[in-house]
Amino acid sequence: MKFETYLLLAFILFCVWRTHRSVRRGQTAQERFFAMRTSIFSWFVVLLLVAAFLFLPNKARILLLVPVVLGGVSVARFFRDARARLRRGNQERVDLERMKRVN
Repeated sequence: MKFETYLLLAFILFCVWRTHRSVRRGQTAQERFFAMRTSIFSWFVVLLLVAAFLFLPNKARILLLVPVVLGGVSVARFFRDARARLRRGNQERVDLERMKRVN
C-alpha cells in the first residue's frame, strides 16, 4: 500500500511541476492564459475520471479505458496544435514589425 501511495504522490508532484513549467514557458500573455485554462480543464477532467474509476464496477472501468485513452490523446493533440497556432501568430506579428520601414 505504501508503494502505491508514494507512486501517486510522485505522479501528482510531476503533474504540478509540468503545469507550472507549461505556464512559465508561455512567451506571451495569451499563451500563458491558454496554458492556465488547459491545465485547469485537464485537472478537472482527471479528477472526474479518478472519481469514476473509484465508484464504477470492474467491468465498467475496463470499458471506460478505451474512450479515455483515445479522447485524451485527441485532446492533448488539439491543445498542442492550438498552442502552436498562438506561437505562430505571435511570431508573424513580430516579423511584420521588423519589416516596417524605419524612415
